Amino acid sequence: MTLIPHANDKSVPTPAELRRHVARATGRLRDTAVHVGRLVEDKTPDPVLAGAFRTATRLRDAAARAGRLTGHGNLDSVRAKAGRAATLARANRTALATAAGVLTAALIARRARRARRAN
Repeated sequence: MTLIPHANDKSVPTPAELRRHVARATGRLRDTAVHVGRLVEDKTPDPVLAGAFRTATRLRDAAARAGRLTGHGNLDSVRAKAGRAATLARANRTALATAAGVLTAALIARRARRARRAN
């Protein structure tokens, strides 16, 4: 029994065939995504679409701004701040664990109150 496929084995596609299969599958996926996008857009109310567009624009702008900042700035100060925060967290593990527990308990209690009000 051999585990390595042979070149004359019909079940193993050549690199060119594999590229063609991938290109066809990618095209079908792209067409399906466009079709689904149009269906969703047709069924979505205009105010929701406007809000989604504004949100997408803000996200795109924020990503562009972050890219510019990382391209222009020196990240040494960020690394230094992260190192100081990590050192502080290591030095105060008990206090951080207590604060995290209190916050978690408060969030659970808030969720339980909301669930009771909804019923």
